[in-house]
Amino acid sequence: MTAQSVILPLPSDHARFISLRLKDLSIKKLKEKLQYLFSTRDRLISQHPHAEIKTAVAFGPELWSQLYPQVPDNFKQLEPIHGSFEMPVVAADLFIHIASQRVDVCFALSQAFFEDIQSQVEVLEERACFRNFEGRDLTGFIDGTENPQFPDDRAETALLSKDAGIFKDGSFIFAQRYAHNLEKWKKLKVDAQENVIGRTKLESIELEDDVKPENSHVARVVIEDDQGEELAILRHSLPYGDGQGDQGLYFVAYTNNLKTIDDMLFHMFGTSGDGIHDRLLHFVTPKDGAYYFAPSEEVLEEILEN
Repeated sequence: MTAQSVILPLPSDHARFISLRLKDLSIKKLKEKLQYLFSTRDRLISQHPHAEIKTAVAFGPELWSQLYPQVPDNFKQLEPIHGSFEMPVVAADLFIHIASQRVDVCFALSQAFFEDIQSQVEVLEERACFRNFEGRDLTGFIDGTENPQFPDDRAETALLSKDAGIFKDGSFIFAQRYAHNLEKWKKLKVDAQENVIGRTKLESIELEDDVKPENSHVARVVIEDDQGEELAILRHSLPYGDGQGDQGLYFVAYTNNLKTIDDMLFHMFGTSGDGIHDRLLHFVTPKDGAYYFAPSEEVLEEILEN
């Protein structure tokens, strides 16, 4: 089996993240549009070999049950959280991740997919995102410092193993947009910002345990299993925004275990049992969120051909 092309490589400089509901679009027409998306992608790859064009297509649990007779173990929809802060869920049928070194390529692929079906789908999100100054979030801190860097480690983190049978090399996706209150954030001095994040701002070095606040972002999302090993996810998050408009981070994580995401969210939003929430939530607000499954290339091809 082969993982979809965007998952294992390091993130590109530009991406488009699309989530939608089918509304009036038939499954047959959806399959035709995805095939057209992939044929357009392959043509652009041949025309622009240095653009590093990659994609992933994933499905929400409800649509998946209509497309394929088997369901990956523990595939479910994200549940909203009502803790110290609210975490909403906006369930979608389809999630498309387009990545390239060129913003025009990302646009062209989105345009190819939506051509002739705009009125038949409900677009929940279409975010044009970008790599920002050495991979930094708009807060100024490097995003994804703990991301596995080597291909084998990235695959071990993101992809289902051979024990998953037909779903080997598929991956679960968590996607959630976070709107940033940068005006409020910038009122903090750098040392105060570092205490919120749990890392130094310039070098992205994790603060020592004896000085790192227990409600810092790092302290809440770096979680260990019963053997003391840190639970890892593969982030493909990128910032988005307009100079005078909505600004934030489109958080995207690939994983072979949705429980890892659940645990991280419980710790962030203050429902893990210790009564502590992530202080970063005073400055960033989740606007949506959902779970998806991205099957292997082979299973995706089978879905589209049947």
